[in-house]
Amino acid sequence: MTMPNGERRSPEPTPAEIDRLHMLRENIAKELPDLIARDQLRKAAREERSISGAVRDAIHRSEMPLQAIATKAGLSAVELDEFLTGERALRSDTLDRLAAVIGYQVPPARAGA
Repeated sequence: MTMPNGERRSPEPTPAEIDRLHMLRENIAKELPDLIARDQLRKAAREERSISGAVRDAIHRSEMPLQAIATKAGLSAVELDEFLTGERALRSDTLDRLAAVIGYQVPPARAGA
């Protein structure tokens, strides 16, 4: 709605909309601690000094949506999420598929490493 002075205003919310907003805020408040904990797991797993950590980092840097990455690699969204949080290890062939999907090249091993 546009006011006579040109200012735009939204209509006042209905009581049902206000109740729904309160319910949504309560649900978000309940979920927030778990989301923060899972984000910390993702960060730690991404920084892991391993091939899995490097693939996780490459996935996070990819512009491809996670659902598309999972589907193209033959994983469910839950499996990919659990890998990204470090809760699930993946077989080497699955890591290879993930790397291929996002175009990540595993650097060659260093001599004497």
